[in-house]
Amino acid sequence: MKITLLMADQCSATSVAATLDFFQTANVLHHYAVKQNAREERSNSALFDLETASIDGQPITCSGGLRLTPDKKLADVNSPKLIVVPGFMFNILGVLPSLGKMVEWLQEQHQQGCYIASMCTGAFVTAQAGLLDGRCATTHWVFGEQFARSFPKVILQIERTVTDDGQLLCSGGSTSGSDLLLHLVRKFSSPQLAAECAKKLLVDFSERSQTPYSSTTFKKNHTDAEILKIQIWLENRIGRTIVMEQLAEEFGLSMRNFIRRFKEATDQNPLEYLQNLRLEKAKFLLESSQQAFEQITLQVGYEDGNSFRRLFKQRVGLTPSAYRKRFENRRSVHSG
Repeated sequence: MKITLLMADQCSATSVAATLDFFQTANVLHHYAVKQNAREERSNSALFDLETASIDGQPITCSGGLRLTPDKKLADVNSPKLIVVPGFMFNILGVLPSLGKMVEWLQEQHQQGCYIASMCTGAFVTAQAGLLDGRCATTHWVFGEQFARSFPKVILQIERTVTDDGQLLCSGGSTSGSDLLLHLVRKFSSPQLAAECAKKLLVDFSERSQTPYSSTTFKKNHTDAEILKIQIWLENRIGRTIVMEQLAEEFGLSMRNFIRRFKEATDQNPLEYLQNLRLEKAKFLLESSQQAFEQITLQVGYEDGNSFRRLFKQRVGLTPSAYRKRFENRRSVHSG
């Protein structure tokens, strides 16, 4: 199977290296399996034929400064079966305008029936080509809101680490590229080979979600000074019982005007904002302290531990104990 791995200035070196390593590992394991089955006459055939290409064939500089030389330019690529679009870390919004020729080339290849797999923020490139309109997609959770605003026709599933909508595939942030690569090995070879790759590369083979890794953004770069004061007031009193009607009255606002202005400024209604503040505080305390969850519940302003536990599981995707086990600060646990 012929695969073309795209490269461009400011792309993620990890995306490039991981793709090369995963498919090479698959080839080696496939080669070994063929030999074990006494079919030596086929043992030299590569399962995945991988090449790299940049827009003009010239060396590119990755986001971390690593300089890489592609095998060829896009014009010399001949009928790939699968194209892998690398991620661009946190540079995608600045880089995207310079990728016009790559966008056009992806459109042409898709029209010819090629599969396209986008890693991390590489989904912006594929979406810019219009290929994800009406399709399921994901990207790095940090860029979820920006992606949704830029490409409203795409069915964004930001909680997913991998989406597969037929010929168009995407992965979430950074290391979830390994989830996508394993999925590609499974899709174009076999579940058995994908499982062997996961074992040899020490990669989790189970389905994951981006939700436990994400955090809510509390927008403050707006121009409503009164709402900003209310945001700060809420942050400083997170552990108290807060009645929104009383809060609006304290700041001299009608409830209707308060909700409208708060939503316009922060993209969240007041209750949603307070709930997210409490969840983020609880996540921080689970990561950095050994307090019991019942203590944390009271500290963030909830009295019913069971209802807050259910809310936490629903919104974060993990139980509080599972979240602490995954993300706790090891230095604080093992100090002394």
